[in-house]
Amino acid sequence: MRLVTFLRQPSRRKRLVVEAVTGLVKAWWLVRFRPFREYAGRLGAAHPGEFHGAAPGDLAVLRDVRWAIDAVNRSAGGRFTCLMQGMAGKAMLDRRNAENTLVLGAKLGGRDPAADEGMAAHAWLRVGPVIVLGGDARAGFAPITSYHSPGGR
Repeated sequence: MRLVTFLRQPSRRKRLVVEAVTGLVKAWWLVRFRPFREYAGRLGAAHPGEFHGAAPGDLAVLRDVRWAIDAVNRSAGGRFTCLMQGMAGKAMLDRRNAENTLVLGAKLGGRDPAADEGMAAHAWLRVGPVIVLGGDARAGFAPITSYHSPGGR
């Protein structure tokens, strides 16, 4: 988001952008410099596979969080990974007491098991049936674990 565009936004959206920047930078630092096991417990209750929570309450909150994370990531040239975006979005939803689940998935590199094509990973953030972040690229990924926050705390 360009500075002029940012300055033209209502104060509510400016606060969202600042919160998204803060969350994305914190997530970037954790992912880059800390082992996953050190911060995984702060992501919520771990569940195997994909945990489906209750239906979302206020869809406007989900749209706002997605907009802010996407705007900051676009402005940064797409430098934040799906995990970083999911962690930042999850923190924003947690602050709003919204139930949410961060899902971590994986898929094997290719169809030939003998080929050494590695494994790919992807993260997406959901609120009930609604995919807030990371839904565009989740096709073909098998959910491995989920981190659920019940909301309403």
